[in-house]
Amino acid sequence: MGSTTHIEEGKRELAKDMHGPARLGVRLIDSAKGGIVMMNGSDPSLVPEVKGEKDPDPILLELQAKCS
Repeated sequence: MGSTTHIEEGKRELAKDMHGPARLGVRLIDSAKGGIVMMNGSDPSLVPEVKGEKDPDPILLELQAKCS
């Protein structure tokens, strides 16, 4: 994590706890209603691979051919 000397004494443990989710790509965002929202900030590495392997839709290909 690095040095926590710049953080107030009472908040150092909280700062250390927050670095765990940050390393996993989780983002914390302030909610308009005063709460906190956790969002996944990273895509699994498998997502682009699966999207790349997806077979084209034959109906879509036929429509594209008619429009060309």
